Amino acid sequence: MSVYTKISEEEIISHLKKYLIGDLVSLFGIADGIENTNYSLTTTHGSYIFTIFENIDKNEINQYLLLMNDLHEQGLMCPKVEKTNDEKLFKIISDKPSAIIQKLEGKSLNQTNIHNCELVGNLLGEFHNYSDKFTTRINNTRNLEWREKSNKKLLNYISKHESDLITNAISIQTEFEEQKLPKGIIHADLFRDNILFDKGKISGMIDFYYSCYDFLLYDLAVTTNDWCCNSNGEIIEEKTNVLIKSYNLKRKITEDERGFWGHALVSAALRFYLSRLLDLHFPKIGEMTHIKDPKVFENILRDRINHKEKFKL
Repeated sequence: MSVYTKISEEEIISHLKKYLIGDLVSLFGIADGIENTNYSLTTTHGSYIFTIFENIDKNEINQYLLLMNDLHEQGLMCPKVEKTNDEKLFKIISDKPSAIIQKLEGKSLNQTNIHNCELVGNLLGEFHNYSDKFTTRINNTRNLEWREKSNKKLLNYISKHESDLITNAISIQTEFEEQKLPKGIIHADLFRDNILFDKGKISGMIDFYYSCYDFLLYDLAVTTNDWCCNSNGEIIEEKTNVLIKSYNLKRKITEDERGFWGHALVSAALRFYLSRLLDLHFPKIGEMTHIKDPKVFENILRDRINHKEKFKL
């Protein structure tokens, strides 16, 4: 992610004494993403991601880290969170909570193909089955209330056509929220940069800091909107069909869910359109930052609204 909190060599050497993962070899910031501070950390025991949480309350962080270790222990391709000498999953550094997480092999993809989409659908279905066993209910920090507040916050910064688009999408999501569809722990941010590939196979699923208890169909829509789109934001049917079919082999989509696929795609697009608008108009200050273009998700959201009735499972 971006680097908002700079850590000196002396600070990390002292911090590592709280763990049993060896001595410092190297530490450098990773300028990718927008929410937390991430460093690539190498010690005499191995390679890790050192994350400093910039916007997550320390009382909530433990839930995400517990989920990650629970998934790791169940065999899902999720990195292990290293525990401290006193068995904690996070420690404070520079007055902020931080965690040291196993670094997985592989890299994320810039472009996707049919085979990639098949593997991702399979993995997401597996994740939903595994996460169903996780008993802690994690609240959705990007729920409908957050979207309505974000819309109000943006009113004086965006055009009327952007505001009208958001208002329309919120209305569609409100209808979606009223449905009694299957829920469970979802990833909620399974974009291409959050899945690693190594030698043509998935080697890991990362970044669970938006995971929450919500509609499983919504999570499928978030993934589809990123993995199965062309450069204009339009759904590529061949990729979508493969991803859905592969997912369905692991977690059967219900008849009730099938009727609200269009709603789910709109809701998923709205969430990331709002996030990108907020990051653009209310940027955080960091040593390295990476702000993503809201126009990408404006196009996606407009397409999902215009073709909502045509999207079928």
